[in-house]
Amino acid sequence: MAIEIIQNQMMRFLASEAPEVMSIKGAWGVGKTYTWNAYLTAAKNQNKIALGRYSYVSLFGINSLDALKFAIFENMIDRQAIGRKPTVESFKSNTAELLRSLGKKSLPLFPTGSTVEHYRSMIDSLAFLSLEKTIICIDDFERKGRSIEAQDILGLITQLKEQKKCKVVLILNDESLSEDSSIDYVRLREKVIDTELRFAPTAQDCVTIALSSGKLGTLLARNIVQLKVNNIRIIKKIEKLALLIMPLLKKYDDQVTFQALRTLTLLTWSYYGQSASTPEYNFVVGRTSAFGDLDDDQTLSTQQQIWCAILRQYNNFTMDDFDLQIASLVENGYVNEKLFLEQAELLNERILAARSEDSFQEAWRRFNESFDDDAQGVVDCLSESFKHNAKYISPVNLDGTVRLLRNLGKDKLATRIIDLYIDKRQDNAELFNLDSSVFPGQIKDWEVVQKFRAKQESLRAKRSLKDICDLLLAQDTCGDEEELLMSQASVQDYVDLFKGQKGVRLSEYVDLCLKFTRLGGTTEYQKIISDKATEALVLIGCESKLNASRVRRFGIRID
Repeated sequence: MAIEIIQNQMMRFLASEAPEVMSIKGAWGVGKTYTWNAYLTAAKNQNKIALGRYSYVSLFGINSLDALKFAIFENMIDRQAIGRKPTVESFKSNTAELLRSLGKKSLPLFPTGSTVEHYRSMIDSLAFLSLEKTIICIDDFERKGRSIEAQDILGLITQLKEQKKCKVVLILNDESLSEDSSIDYVRLREKVIDTELRFAPTAQDCVTIALSSGKLGTLLARNIVQLKVNNIRIIKKIEKLALLIMPLLKKYDDQVTFQALRTLTLLTWSYYGQSASTPEYNFVVGRTSAFGDLDDDQTLSTQQQIWCAILRQYNNFTMDDFDLQIASLVENGYVNEKLFLEQAELLNERILAARSEDSFQEAWRRFNESFDDDAQGVVDCLSESFKHNAKYISPVNLDGTVRLLRNLGKDKLATRIIDLYIDKRQDNAELFNLDSSVFPGQIKDWEVVQKFRAKQESLRAKRSLKDICDLLLAQDTCGDEEELLMSQASVQDYVDLFKGQKGVRLSEYVDLCLKFTRLGGTTEYQKIISDKATEALVLIGCESKLNASRVRRFGIRID
């Protein structure tokens, strides 16, 4: 049903005084309650609500008709207060109005000696008697308590309509009804329900309802409609997370914002989505190469092939390091601002570089978006992109490119590109550490693996004690390899390291090297590191009384 028809039916319902029951049914999260509230508020603002009072009740946790009746009374508000939640004051007002309407005639109803239970029962009954000519929304029909029957609720709704002249809206997810409730609803709906609306909005309907027309809403709407996300709960989650990162991206190229929101939309949808057509979250996060579909050793199920088709149509989506920060936001609900901005800065550099004709993006676009017989053109484009943009190409995409070239019989060119890439990226030692890669196990070409490991070994031999300490301080962990290299450094190396520092960095280096003995349970390498660092500090302390006092801060005494 088109959203315009839904809107017209709801507005018609609200504008009429005639007693009526309307049912709004649809799948989880499509925005039934959200839409009802939006049009209810709009009707109030336009002064198009016929009845003077409104009450909203969720059936979640309600286990008896008496509890439901009192909840309707308790949550009743004046028409002008629609859009605000009921308060203690509104309840007092309802109660005062009830007592005024009863006046002195109510005194015989409360004889002397009545019990508390009797008073409560009488108040409940009187409260229900006051429910006349009220708009009542009964939500979460499928989540009612086990002790209350569906047919009893429907019977109460009929009573509210016929005896109390009320207008009742019943909101339910008919896909989640229990078997008994479903049977009762189907059996009785012809007698109880006057208007039954199936709420199944399109993605465009959802963004029209849920998002503002500002810049953020416009950018998100494009992605949501492309993915056909028709779940308003998920759309509101996307919007909420987007508001956390938008202020952080103001200084970067617009394309950084576009990628952030594009990734956020997809990952949030796949993380929270319950539809069979929604790509599985880990599958999406694991798609890290523009050439991932070339893997001969990966057999995809029919469902996974459908997911691949969705990702290809979504600008051939793949994950990069910046996208991993977005994934962390989706999973944790907050952003690590330092790491996020670091990756945003790198992405901004890549985007500026990628605007040239020979960018890597243009190369894989030429491969993916045509069946033209232009193998040499694709090869030339790839080759040029590595000459100019190797700094911005991930190891995973290097691997994919090399494997594509081998498939085309270009082994020599593949070797040249590997060598070119390593030469241009050799200032980033951690890039060649395949064991601690962000994408472990995804580098598969034998020559890439072999040359990365060889480069890592050559760079390892050149690493100074300071280089290793900088790495450990940055990642806050220490592997066996780093411990071995630190244990091989001389005492003089430690003296030079400590004396070469100024400011707060000095304490960071010293504490790093001494921390193993402080923690206890040290390995052989850790003990050697602490012993050498301690000896170095003793030597420094012996140089002067001032330095002797300085090393005492670290627990080192000069005897």
